[in-house]
Amino acid sequence: MAANSSFTKSLFVGLWNVLNFSRKLFFNVIFIGLLIIIIISIATSGDDEIKVPKGGAFVLKLNGALVIEKQHSDPFDEFASEAFGGSDMPREILVRNVVKALENAKQDKRIAALVLDLGRFSGGGLDKLRTVADAIEDFKTSEKPVIAMGDYYSQSQYYLAAHADKVYLNPEGGMLFDGYSRNRMYYKDAIEKLKVKTHVFKVGTFKSAIEPYLRNDMSDAAKEANEAWLSAYWTQYKTDVATARGIEITDFDETVANFMPKFEAANGDLALYALQNGWVDELKTREAMRQEMFALVGESENGKGYKGITYDRYMKVINRPFPKKTKGDAIAVVVAKGTILDGTQSAGAIGGDSTSRLLRKARLDDNVKAVVLHVDSPGGSAFASEIIRQEVELLKAAGKPVV
Repeated sequence: MAANSSFTKSLFVGLWNVLNFSRKLFFNVIFIGLLIIIIISIATSGDDEIKVPKGGAFVLKLNGALVIEKQHSDPFDEFASEAFGGSDMPREILVRNVVKALENAKQDKRIAALVLDLGRFSGGGLDKLRTVADAIEDFKTSEKPVIAMGDYYSQSQYYLAAHADKVYLNPEGGMLFDGYSRNRMYYKDAIEKLKVKTHVFKVGTFKSAIEPYLRNDMSDAAKEANEAWLSAYWTQYKTDVATARGIEITDFDETVANFMPKFEAANGDLALYALQNGWVDELKTREAMRQEMFALVGESENGKGYKGITYDRYMKVINRPFPKKTKGDAIAVVVAKGTILDGTQSAGAIGGDSTSRLLRKARLDDNVKAVVLHVDSPGGSAFASEIIRQEVELLKAAGKPVV
């Protein structure tokens, strides 16, 4: 029995050692593989120096949505995504980076034109779209041509395209405006069927955040409030686009009675409808657009396309790898983007503790003479908001203006 027990013990110990060795070997192989990839990337990065072609186009190819602050993401995940392709995180583009790129391209003597390639641009708030549109208008003062090219234009994509000197659309493409809307899920009956009791404290006729717990539809007060701000939002969009294109604000055809006669006159062709309505300047196939760019800026060195540099590559040219720290007097910019939550939050959300900590840091820094608080939020915790408000008041009491 003792011999059998000793043999069994030795067998399990041996198996464990084999499994433990295999586990360590597996993870070590992965680690060494990643290390080799990183070393090769660093070693070859200098060989593939990005150059801005002289007399080429700056292609504003935006892939993602405009934001004032990116959501927090793990640096390793970002590296793996870039190295192996693909990511579950929605792509985000900093507004200030787009503006910086346009400002640089305006002054860059190597850049001869601006191309708006917006096929993968997923939009952003109207405030962010207006900021980028203003930068495009500023670029145009350089007298360099601005051309928008697309197979289709979404509402957000067209907002930027409308500021181009020429807007081209694929003959097989199209565009339509949806306006702005708001809808919610309501589950009063579902809660009752599940025999769930709710305890809601509500003050104010237009405070509709808790309506889904109490109703099966939107209240008249909520409809009135939503219609007020959505109508103002939509009017602003139409005004901006009509001004940029030199068309009438009535050309948006918001009723079936206005839309159908024009649509039928275009033989049910959305691209022709857009052309006849003055939204685009010409209908061009992809090849026709390429040929126009060949005539404007010439061919690339490899002969596979027209001469130019994309937004992502241009940002690598103009961004310093190690930016210099500001010395002396400064204005601190505190970004408050996302839902307001209690405690400490990562980038992409507003934390009562974390955001107030940034404001406090600016207040205690003698080099900071003023603070810009950049807010982009749907609201959230009242308590967290109060903590942040107190820090703003303390900044003002310290003699530091807050904008």
